[in-house]
Amino acid sequence: MGLNSLIVSYRNDGDAPASADRRSHLGESEWRDLEDALQFVSDRGGTKCIVFGWSLGATIAMNTLQRSRLAGMISGIVMVSPVLSWEAVLRANARHQGWPPNLGSQVVSLLGSKELSRLAGISTPLKIRQADASRLGCPLKTPILILHNRNDWSVPFETSARFAETHAQHVELVEFECSGHTQEWNSDPVGWDLAVRRWYGRLFQPSATVGKAEKTAGDI
Repeated sequence: MGLNSLIVSYRNDGDAPASADRRSHLGESEWRDLEDALQFVSDRGGTKCIVFGWSLGATIAMNTLQRSRLAGMISGIVMVSPVLSWEAVLRANARHQGWPPNLGSQVVSLLGSKELSRLAGISTPLKIRQADASRLGCPLKTPILILHNRNDWSVPFETSARFAETHAQHVELVEFECSGHTQEWNSDPVGWDLAVRRWYGRLFQPSATVGKAEKTAGDI
């Protein structure tokens, strides 16, 4: 599509340096690494970015949009199997393992406790419910495209559907029929690519990109 791309690593993901506690903070600290990437772009003359986030990456993107001093650089977000509510995810994973879903909610409460979070090796309590509510209910002006599989057992599709309905003016949801988590492109790369091209073309390059997307569809 003629865009420059920057592949962003974040703490503890295997490519970026580890945090002091070497634990995931479920996006509560990792968003600062995306902010650093935006600063990297800005230092080189860039002014606008489209952020792509898979799973936890979508959490990071939303947290950056809400909290970063550089949030104005984000022109749009593409989310794939997005984690918008960690409590919903923990409940879904407990259910998938044959455990009571309430166990997921109990984990959320434990991670918010200063003493118990330390026992888990996490340097700071994670206020998951507060962060979930902020992501799901925040005022939204930034265009967002969600690509999500209806059969995702790990990250519930229903959360994406509710988010898209709540923010219908700014959020487009494209559904996929496959199995597993973050398998949308793997199951339908043509449909995935066209959805992204059309969304981008409609919002940012209405004449050039939409034409290319339609030509590509015809060629295929």
